[in-house]
Amino acid sequence: MLGLGVNAQEQKKQPDAGAQQANEMVNKMKEEAAAYYAGADTADYGVRYRLRYLCNKKKNIRFEEDRVVLISPDVTLDMSYQGIGETRWRMANPKGQGGDRSLAYHLTPNFYFYYPSSGRMVRTYRIITEEFLLDDARCENNWKITDEEKKIGEYNCRKATLDRGGRRWTAWFTTDLPHRGAPQTFTGLPGVVLEVADADREVCWMFNGLVNSIPDSKLYIKMPEKFVQATPEEFRKILRVFSLSDNSYVQQSGVMSKNSSHYPEKYTPSTGIDACEIDNPIER
Repeated sequence: MLGLGVNAQEQKKQPDAGAQQANEMVNKMKEEAAAYYAGADTADYGVRYRLRYLCNKKKNIRFEEDRVVLISPDVTLDMSYQGIGETRWRMANPKGQGGDRSLAYHLTPNFYFYYPSSGRMVRTYRIITEEFLLDDARCENNWKITDEEKKIGEYNCRKATLDRGGRRWTAWFTTDLPHRGAPQTFTGLPGVVLEVADADREVCWMFNGLVNSIPDSKLYIKMPEKFVQATPEEFRKILRVFSLSDNSYVQQSGVMSKNSSHYPEKYTPSTGIDACEIDNPIER
């Protein structure tokens, strides 16, 4: 009986130890986030999208991902929504099992920083804690704005079309929301784009609600401070290897630097669009 009593006490202590460890981990993540985002811009709000993409026509494979465009007066940022969504779900469900069933749980760690006043677009990519600069140039689109209108949710939208990359695109934008914003490189319209799709609807960004900044989950916009020096060929090799394998590539590639920075979000492309078998590129 004495032995059973000791075991019962030990079993009672184990959950407490586990809870303490979980709290310590959460606090450490908050500290890392506070340090990393110190001085960063904060978005006024975000626009959430569900990206649907027929990436492989032969096998009829569709890729879906939750994306968000963070919007401020001077800069917007298109990125994966998964990290924000998971954080907020766990805050609302501290004892919940599994995760947010509204998420597709596909994450592509690419980032699109857009500066509306100059038209500058900076594209970056993060693998674990390593940042790669893919492009830094003006983003110019020859949109044709029509008189056609429709409502998306509660917002009055206007239609615009664009021929680019071998596809005819249709965008619906609204001036009911402040500032300007759009998914990825579909910028340049005088409002906030809520929907973009090609004529065959093989690639679509569908409006999925607004996201507001809250004290424990702020919508930060932070340009990386430094980038890994890698040629386009080296980056493609690293991306391909890591999309199909595990973290061991870091020791094998010979290209990655030893980054001592602490990032609150450490991303891998193994569940993202770059891990897909694509025979129907977005830009043909």
